[in-house]
Amino acid sequence: MRRITILEEEKAGEWDLEFEEGKKLDICPVCSAEIHEGVPVFECPFCGNRMHARCVQPWIDERGTCPICKRPLSQKG
Repeated sequence: MRRITILEEEKAGEWDLEFEEGKKLDICPVCSAEIHEGVPVFECPFCGNRMHARCVQPWIDERGTCPICKRPLSQKG
């Protein structure tokens, strides 16, 4: 499991890779496609947006922020 740790002193949580089960979850704000059962998903601890891990990982690697709220994040482990 990958974890993303907040870089600020006021840590609000971690960004965990989740494997959701059940129904369709949402629409990914990065690619605008539906998020379905069994697909790896990231949820931002600040804005709560959920997006495909495959969509957000390159963004986090390059910019180190949430692509929606732009809060600083870093990947741990």
